[in-house]
Amino acid sequence: MAYMLVRIRLHDFDQWKSVWEEPQEIKIRRAYGCKEERIFRGTDSPSEAVILMKWGDLEEAKEFGISSELRLAMNRSGGADTPDVLFMAVSYTHLTLPTIL
Repeated sequence: MAYMLVRIRLHDFDQWKSVWEEPQEIKIRRAYGCKEERIFRGTDSPSEAVILMKWGDLEEAKEFGISSELRLAMNRSGGADTPDVLFMAVSYTHLTLPTIL
């Protein structure tokens, strides 16, 4: 599994989210191999969002990141600043915090 973490400042979060949630946009992300996604919104800066997407493999995530479909969706969503993008792989998982004696 691979992850794509995107941090972005949006001009209009609600407009961006309405485009993100369109059925055709969901189908595009699935076609590129997106398995799961979570959107976080800044509590102190509501125009800032972090998107965490889970992918089948790293190449699928990178292909989506440079896709024309993504550029078109970002243009339709009312614009945003250039995002910070980080591609990651899981190196450690611990579902509960360890007990420290």
